[in-house]
Amino acid sequence: MNFLKRFDIKGKFSLLKEFFYDYVWKKSSLNLGIASIIFSLGFIQFTTPQFYISTTLRESESISTNGPSGSGAQALFSMASSEGGIYNEFRSNLYSYVVAQRMWEEGWGARIFAAGNETEDTNKIVRRHTTSENISSFLLGYDLYDYYSPHDLQEYIAGKVSITKEIKGTNITVSMMTRDQAFGLNFLNELILVADKYAKEYLMLKSQAIIEGTQKQLAVSRNSAITASLAATINGEYLKIATLENDMPYHIYFIDPPYSSEYPVYPSTFSIFLSNFIIFIISSIMFHFIRDNKDNLW
Repeated sequence: MNFLKRFDIKGKFSLLKEFFYDYVWKKSSLNLGIASIIFSLGFIQFTTPQFYISTTLRESESISTNGPSGSGAQALFSMASSEGGIYNEFRSNLYSYVVAQRMWEEGWGARIFAAGNETEDTNKIVRRHTTSENISSFLLGYDLYDYYSPHDLQEYIAGKVSITKEIKGTNITVSMMTRDQAFGLNFLNELILVADKYAKEYLMLKSQAIIEGTQKQLAVSRNSAITASLAATINGEYLKIATLENDMPYHIYFIDPPYSSEYPVYPSTFSIFLSNFIIFIISSIMFHFIRDNKDNLW
């Protein structure tokens, strides 16, 4: 009780009440509050709503193609490196130029950069530059690109699509923000499938090259042990190609297919109205406080 008396709650409340009536409870504050609502309505009208598109993936289990001649240490190392590298390899492929180029050939460049006009030549999509870009180009003496290219689609993917993995888990989340729900769902699904297919094709080409090189060595080998090892290598690579020549996913498979949020996650109308209201009211308080106490402040 002694502490409360020393704190003087009644006096502090009286000062707060006086401040409220002097600087908050004013007609100008009410007008600014109404103005904040009008401003928020206008801001929302000129803001593009963004939906959250995401999908959950899981790493596929590694399939060992090593023959019985492979040592236990080698097999263990191969399994550990494969399990640890699936996410990183899939992520690298997702953001690679090769995947962007394949997506471009499927017409996604026209859908993104040509307002969905798929009849336009994908190699002649005119690139419009901002005034600042033109000024910089003129002053620094470099040329701007006239048309969009797969490199622009690669930058779009890197800027729009995010990929994360659970800590000590196998689930992978791929997500993006877009104003068009149907576009986002189709784009994300196609991007994941193309990235995974590219990984399979690369491994099949690698196995084919190993087979061709090994067969050349097998033709000139005179050592029975080396010949047996070379033959086992060829059989292993043929088995790897056989397991990859199918429509099944290689790196990942879908746990939850791409889905969209029911409502836009941006902008948050409540946050916009509340934040603008607070900003306008605080601005009104500061204006009246500075005006009434300018002699003491300066």
